[in-house]
Amino acid sequence: MRKSPSLATSHTRPPYSSLDKRNTERLAVSCRVQYKGEVPSQPHAGQALTTDISVAGCKLVTDSPVTRETLLTLTIYLPDGEAPLCLTAAHVVWVSGCQFSVRFLQLSQEQRKRLQSYTWKTISLATVHNQRTRFRLV
Repeated sequence: MRKSPSLATSHTRPPYSSLDKRNTERLAVSCRVQYKGEVPSQPHAGQALTTDISVAGCKLVTDSPVTRETLLTLTIYLPDGEAPLCLTAAHVVWVSGCQFSVRFLQLSQEQRKRLQSYTWKTISLATVHNQRTRFRLV
């Protein structure tokens, strides 16, 4: 009986870092953002700039620090010539000083399509940090 070749010995790309839990790649782009906290006990409001964005979330820089685990409403001014993108459920998942990252919890099909379209149109070799594939099929 002949054994099939082991998949473990096949030549594959190195795995993603165990610290990188993202399923979507973030695009390095600066967009103006207005944010507002949705929980009365954690009032947050201000303006920020994105440092990167994807269909799953974004990283922001602001003058006013926010609290981790806060739920925010974001108004993102994408430079695509369309009206601002209003997202009502952005969960703050990481904070470091005046930088923070949010995960988009509830995107409509239109919002997801717009973010994905903007990302695909804007992506270029200049934004590739380590030459890995920009999108994964799952």
